[in-house]
Amino acid sequence: MSQKPWMVAILTNDGAVPNFQSVIETMRRTPGYATVDFEWVSEDADKYVFRTKYATFAVSLTPPQTDAERNIVPLSVLQSASRKAWHWAEAAFAVQGAKRQILALVLPEENELDSLDVALLLTCFASAVVKNVDAKAVFWSHASMLHEPNAFLEHAKELNRRAFPVELWVDFGILPNADKTISFGTYGLHAFGLEELEVVHSRREPKWVLHWLFNLAHFMIENGPIMEDEHTFGASQSEKFIVSVTDSSPEFMRKEGERVLKIEFSEQENQ
Repeated sequence: MSQKPWMVAILTNDGAVPNFQSVIETMRRTPGYATVDFEWVSEDADKYVFRTKYATFAVSLTPPQTDAERNIVPLSVLQSASRKAWHWAEAAFAVQGAKRQILALVLPEENELDSLDVALLLTCFASAVVKNVDAKAVFWSHASMLHEPNAFLEHAKELNRRAFPVELWVDFGILPNADKTISFGTYGLHAFGLEELEVVHSRREPKWVLHWLFNLAHFMIENGPIMEDEHTFGASQSEKFIVSVTDSSPEFMRKEGERVLKIEFSEQENQ
């Protein structure tokens, strides 16, 4: 089955792509990538392409636009992402201050890598680009999620199949409700061939719910879509929750008919 490209957009004001050798040398300083053989493919004025046995990589600088909606990642998409970036208060200022986009793209070879491998590879690649440019923000396209560059680099230090940066790949959305409950939904799991997670109108303490969803997302990315409809999970009675496959709740504004995993926690005291 042919795989689609994975992309990160680095917002910048730089007028050139980062040096190829500098990017490669930075990647090779990441544990596990020191001996990878990178093969040069092609170079244009604002783009170059290289490959390994398992994937093709491209770095491309978008042209300056008088209309920011014509960028590869339109301004309206970046602005929407900045409003959701509760982990980064200055995201909107970074978006407005950046005029160019450097795209870091990975196209995996057919059947050579699974989605976790590709996410790890793209994270390593994007980190190498960020370290060699004046980055204002990092946009993870599969989750429409903005990251502060230094925070992205800090979280990207853990790059292996057991300890990986879910927080860079999956957006955990928080929606307050009029009845004083909170709904939670993920964005980004679909890229791993998984259904997104939703918790609707929860009265649980938000940090408790986010902790559960983070661990569940990590488990699913590592182990795959193994959950069954109406199956109950939990290490003890106080930790049990029920997962059901259902249509997404309207407040999450997903595609019509998109199926998600709805999480219902037992009514125990907050942990």
